Amino acid sequence: MESLFNKIINSNKKYFKNSNTVFNVHLIKEDFNKGDQTLFVVLPNLYEAQNYYDSLNEIIDNEKVLFYPVDQFLTTIMALGSHEFQSERLYTLNRLLTNEKYIVVTTLDGLLIRQLKPKDYINGSLTIKKDNTYEIEDVTNFLVNSGYKNTYTVDLPGTFSVRGGIVDIFLRDNNNPYRLDFFDNYLESIKVFDIDTQRSFAEVDKIEISPLYELFYTSKMAEKALEKINNFINKYKLSTEESKRFKSDIGKIENRKQLSTLNIYIPFFNEEETTVLDFSNNKKIYVINEYQMHINEKQKLDDLKSYEQTMYGKTFVEIPYYVNYLNQIEKANIYIDNIGFNKTVGLDLNVTSPSKYQDNLELFYYDLEKTYANYEINLIIKNEYSKKLLLDLFEEKGFTNYQFNNDVVGSVILNDLKIAYFDEETIFNKKTSRRANYRSVLNQTTKIRHIDELEVGDYIVHYDFGIGQYMGLKTMELSGNIRDYLYIIYRDNDSLYVPTEQIDLVLKYSSKDGVKPQLSKMGSKQWQKTKQSVKKKIKDFSDRLLKLYAIREQEVGYAFPEDNELQIAFENDFKYTLTKDQITSLKKVKELMQKPKPMDLVLIGDVGFGKTEVALRAAFKAVLAGKQVLYLVPTTILARQHYLTFKERFEKYGGIVKLMSRFVSKKAQNETIERLRDGYVDVVVGTHRLLSEDIKFKDLGLLIIDEEQRFGVLHKERIKEIKLNVDTLTLSATPIPRTLQMTMVGIKDLATIETPPLNRYPVQTYVVPRSEALIKETLRRELARGGQAFYLYNKVDDIERIVLNLQKLVPEARIAYAHGKMTKAKLENTIKDFIDHEYDVLVATTIIETGIDIPNTNTLIIHDSDRLGLSQLYQIRGRVGRSDKIAYAYLMYEPNKDLNDEAYKRLKALEEFTELGSGYKIALKDLAIRGAGDILGSEQSGFIDSVGYEMYMQLLDEVINNKEELKPIEDDTGVFANRTINVNYIEKDSIRIEIHKKIAKLNTIADLEDLKDELEDRFGKLDFDLLIYMYEKLFKKQLHSIGGIKVLNAKESFEILIDKEKSREINGKHLFDVANIFKYPVKLDYVKGQISIKVSIKKADEHWLYIATKLLEKYLKNHTK
Repeated sequence: MESLFNKIINSNKKYFKNSNTVFNVHLIKEDFNKGDQTLFVVLPNLYEAQNYYDSLNEIIDNEKVLFYPVDQFLTTIMALGSHEFQSERLYTLNRLLTNEKYIVVTTLDGLLIRQLKPKDYINGSLTIKKDNTYEIEDVTNFLVNSGYKNTYTVDLPGTFSVRGGIVDIFLRDNNNPYRLDFFDNYLESIKVFDIDTQRSFAEVDKIEISPLYELFYTSKMAEKALEKINNFINKYKLSTEESKRFKSDIGKIENRKQLSTLNIYIPFFNEEETTVLDFSNNKKIYVINEYQMHINEKQKLDDLKSYEQTMYGKTFVEIPYYVNYLNQIEKANIYIDNIGFNKTVGLDLNVTSPSKYQDNLELFYYDLEKTYANYEINLIIKNEYSKKLLLDLFEEKGFTNYQFNNDVVGSVILNDLKIAYFDEETIFNKKTSRRANYRSVLNQTTKIRHIDELEVGDYIVHYDFGIGQYMGLKTMELSGNIRDYLYIIYRDNDSLYVPTEQIDLVLKYSSKDGVKPQLSKMGSKQWQKTKQSVKKKIKDFSDRLLKLYAIREQEVGYAFPEDNELQIAFENDFKYTLTKDQITSLKKVKELMQKPKPMDLVLIGDVGFGKTEVALRAAFKAVLAGKQVLYLVPTTILARQHYLTFKERFEKYGGIVKLMSRFVSKKAQNETIERLRDGYVDVVVGTHRLLSEDIKFKDLGLLIIDEEQRFGVLHKERIKEIKLNVDTLTLSATPIPRTLQMTMVGIKDLATIETPPLNRYPVQTYVVPRSEALIKETLRRELARGGQAFYLYNKVDDIERIVLNLQKLVPEARIAYAHGKMTKAKLENTIKDFIDHEYDVLVATTIIETGIDIPNTNTLIIHDSDRLGLSQLYQIRGRVGRSDKIAYAYLMYEPNKDLNDEAYKRLKALEEFTELGSGYKIALKDLAIRGAGDILGSEQSGFIDSVGYEMYMQLLDEVINNKEELKPIEDDTGVFANRTINVNYIEKDSIRIEIHKKIAKLNTIADLEDLKDELEDRFGKLDFDLLIYMYEKLFKKQLHSIGGIKVLNAKESFEILIDKEKSREINGKHLFDVANIFKYPVKLDYVKGQISIKVSIKKADEHWLYIATKLLEKYLKNHTK
């Protein structure tokens, strides 16, 4: 192949035809390795660009391959920028500025969109080094100009905060934020900190701050640009829609809001026609399939006409954001036309792709003998089992003209050189994985901090007084003592001030779908009754669970053997990298299977996070041990999907997999029943039909249940009978909260998969007024890449009208509809046909929320997104983006709709939802509550709402772990500190509450020192009053544990009196030993049955509370009698 590459690279010809992706990718690799130039590879659309990018990543150091993706045309014009695409582009532009050579994969649109100048990017970067001086104001101004948002707590990329001499910054391309610690204007240190704990854990010498968006500017630049924008607008007569949009956009530029959506205005900030090509001085450009680019440009004109009609004007279209496409195409050095009918002048490479053999080895052998008789045959096979199948075939046929060769990735036929390469995907029906390296995926797994943060207006539950509304943190002075109080209002505007030492009695209230609760009446007995009733129900529930658990502990099951070579071979068939959580879950499953008692494990993981792979491996382990597997699913559609997955993976190892559902004929069902009884079926996949009495197994070893909560009561009873001495694995897609997992330890075995698959590209989410032009462009783009789309319309009555409208917009699309009022058979047949790609678009109600996996569906359009709950939207969005293609979700709403406050708030939350904002937090919280309901059962689900989720968890913990009810510690030993956190030290109420809670949890001086370090790390030097408050809190706890009832505090000494009962429990010898070696003189007395501890602090330079806590800690460390 190398000789052909050299011929092309060194040729003075520019045009080549008849090639394929595999050949082109290897040619680009060869050219890159031998030359010193940056190579731009330009494709007609994003789907092909992603394909080339992924392929190049497999054969070249992935640090050298860059991606420059661009949103589709109308999406950009309509000011809907994708954050991930923008991150990817910015990363690429910054790498190109280093002047090293790279391969940049992009689309024609990527060459057309304008950028600020390279020198703007160079000036827009700031390197900050420790031990240098900087004005904090200059640094913050620079961050604001670069698009960073000032927040109090930094927990998302693109945010920063300033607290005195501490500046926290979360850069775009880093997994953790940085903390700059200044002494005046001298930078003493740059620390890396954890967003969960907000504590630093490492140090670096320097950081580089680069712009967060492609549009970044100083106030002066903005002033000039706004003037140019206004001059431009004044040339046109604007429609109402256009005026509204311009007004909104100008406001965003002035206030630096949503800058990712304003790239269309870049020409007003840079009059030169700068594009990505200007960021490299030494380059070579490959244009692949130019003819498609011309077709796409014609399509754009059609889309523009539709858009002009939507906006009733063409002002936006006239903004010169795109440069002339013909000029850009002409800059190419090499044009390759894969199909070959476009260029008559091109040099014919005579490169083709082989047929797909779909496991038909006889046909493959026939072609080797006939079609490729005189060719050098290279087989690219990594899987040992596949290799063995081919070796056996060739040995049987006496065929020797082949070699195994892993130098090439993919299948390609070089007809002139008579060389053929065949990979596994071509010979076997086997998809190989791509381990691509998308930079913008890095920060997608950012953890959500503090879903439970209290904000003013939130509903809360007080342990003793019930449901109220939190109105803020108040600092008040009573009897000369200053304290912080949580101010809560109840029904009839009754007020309650809760001192921060009782903060543990107050929990945030949350319920399913954010249902607003009724406020409790203070002083009424209703709340105590509700609480006791819920506790009783929890007790009954936990007793039932414990009984089941005890029975299961006594049962004897089957101890499966450890993994053997076949198990390892089977697991190697999985072509993706397992996530950390998948590995942990698998380990747990196998450990439990290898024990002699029956496994009963619930595996929880979000849609598409890889639960099925864990189930497959567990099932294969069972089959290898000669056992049968029953895989139970709630719907026939899911049954068919899982059946095909199991069949594909098991058959080559001789495993017999059968399906039992109404898609299978009566005769075939009877045959399966008989073979199950005789032990000739290894795995049977099906619906509740498999729970019928006529189904008997010869030796059932593993039961796998998908979404158990979706089965009826009778089915669940039957499942319980089967489970008793059979290993059981239950899969659930609703995440459940960590607190519930901890509480259930010892009652239920749980495993969770919380990490998304590596490099799965985030779903590109856009919130947008509904527009026919955009719908048309979106569906056409999906069809052009051979994909399918969901169109979610939640009204059954006129769903057919929507189908007709879509048919008019995109006549070439095959469209079907599905809703819950159809007969079960019709609904399942429609979805089955859609899965089999009989249709391109499925218009459906929210039935698509549950369970169906259609990897080929990568576009979702929601007709009225403002009418759905956030958690519903989150789960529906999870239906797309299940494959290696970039997926899109358009959350549309009625244009010009006069939204009420509630809907407006929800839409704003939706916009944030695309950036892991508060909407995402709400959705996660809601799903956690649903998950709790699923695990605990529908009866308990009702009780969760009556007291709120957090209070329910508190009560569950008390009942299951036999804990005492929450009570504030009675304390009348006096007040020795101001129990407040100065608002000048920590400004935000919710953070002050968080610190009050941490102070309440102090148990040792080491805890206190640790909190002191954390506070100084996060907020700067500790205020003396706050330190004394911390010592007082710890002292009160110690005092309570030894039975102290009185503290007498004088100038030169302090005295502690212990009550009579506790005095009898004191270890006198140990107390005497501690007193004897203590730094300050201690006098011990025993008067009228009470111990007194008196400490002289005449010469002390430390606060008496510090001395007291030191003394009591020394005693408490070892105080057994």
